[in-house]
Amino acid sequence: MSRNDDDRFAAPPLDRSVPEVTDVLRFSVCRPRRNIVMMLVDGEIDLRTAPSFRDQLCRVFGAGPVTVVIDLSPVTFLGAAGLRVLVDAQAQAEKSRRRLVLITAARGVDRALEVTGLAPSFHRVRSLDAALADAAVGYEETA
Repeated sequence: MSRNDDDRFAAPPLDRSVPEVTDVLRFSVCRPRRNIVMMLVDGEIDLRTAPSFRDQLCRVFGAGPVTVVIDLSPVTFLGAAGLRVLVDAQAQAEKSRRRLVLITAARGVDRALEVTGLAPSFHRVRSLDAALADAAVGYEETA
């Protein structure tokens, strides 16, 4: 093998002038009612970002709400790792006698749930208003 053959398989030099673009998953948490915590998720939920998604959900469940609403409407991609986090969150909600509601106005999220057959496993609504109206039925808040 000649020197030129070796060069064909060498990695190109890194161009340090071009910033590396990474997808970021952003969270926002609020309490629209005393016993409801809502987490807004924005970005891509994939193998790289699923651990931070799981960590944030653990914090939300640790706050002790009766109902956890996860707004996935700004999510642009939901991969297998993100689906695993949602399945685990649903199991945790059932185990701790809580309710998990997903806001899934994003087609990509709905499609991922439907294609995998997981859609019937989750209570899904299209908006926070629908989640709050639905959460009020059968879930009384104590004074």
